[in-house]
Amino acid sequence: MEQQGQSAASSMIASLTGWWELAGLHSAVSDAPVNWLETVTTAEVAKNSPAVVAAAIPTMVPVPPSIAWPTNLEMLRTMIANGEPLPGNGFGTRFISPVGPSTSDVMVVSDLPDQDELSAGTLGSGATGALLSRMLGAIGISLTDCYWTMLATTVPPTGEVPEHAFAELNDFVRYQLGLVKPKSLILLGSAACKALLGEELMKSRAALRNINHDDSSMTVLTTFHPRTLIARPAMKAQAWKDLQMFAKRADL
Repeated sequence: MEQQGQSAASSMIASLTGWWELAGLHSAVSDAPVNWLETVTTAEVAKNSPAVVAAAIPTMVPVPPSIAWPTNLEMLRTMIANGEPLPGNGFGTRFISPVGPSTSDVMVVSDLPDQDELSAGTLGSGATGALLSRMLGAIGISLTDCYWTMLATTVPPTGEVPEHAFAELNDFVRYQLGLVKPKSLILLGSAACKALLGEELMKSRAALRNINHDDSSMTVLTTFHPRTLIARPAMKAQAWKDLQMFAKRADL
C-alpha cells in the first residue's frame, strides 16, 4: 500500500511539473521585466479565496431551436459532425464535436476549437488539450473521464464567439448538463464564463460558484483557457490556485 501511495504521489507530481513545462515556463525569473498581467489588476488577483459562494445566474430569454435537439450525446455528436443547425454549429464549415463519456462527474466548457483541433478534427488533440490534461492531472482528474464541450463547435471568421449568441449557446450547454448530469463544472476562459454565469472571468475567479440545474446544485470553477496560459506562461501561478481551490470542492 505504501508503494502504491508513493507511486500515485510521484505520478501527480510528474503531471503537475509537466503541464508547467507545456505552458512554456522553464525558469522562475527573467532578466527582462515583463508585464505578464497586462489588464489584470492587483486588486482583482487578491480577490481569490477558497470560499464557495453561490452566483446568481442572469435570466436570459431562450432562443427557440431551429431543429429538435438530440436526446442523447451520441446523436448530438453525430448531428454536429454532419453540420446540423444546432446552436454554435453555424459559424464555420468545419465541425468539432464534444468529447468524453456520456456520464461524467466533471464537465468542461470552453469557447471554441483551436486551429490545430480543426486540422485534426478532434477536440483536445492539440496543444490546448495536452496542457489541460496536465492541469487536471495535477489535481488527480483525468481529462478522458470528463465530458468536454464548447459554446461554439465551429469557429467564426473573427475567431471569437459573438456575444449576441450567448443566450442560445447558454441554453444548449445547459441542455447538455441535463444529458451528462455532472457533479461539477469547469469553465475555461472569459466567453464561457460570460455565457454561463453572466460575469467577467477575473471577477468570477474569486471563488467557486454554484449553478442550479434540474433542482440540483453543482460546483463551478472558472479559470483561464489553456491557450491563454500557453501565450502568457506567468499566469500559470493563478491557474494553479484555481485548480487547488477546485480540488477542495465539497462534492468529491
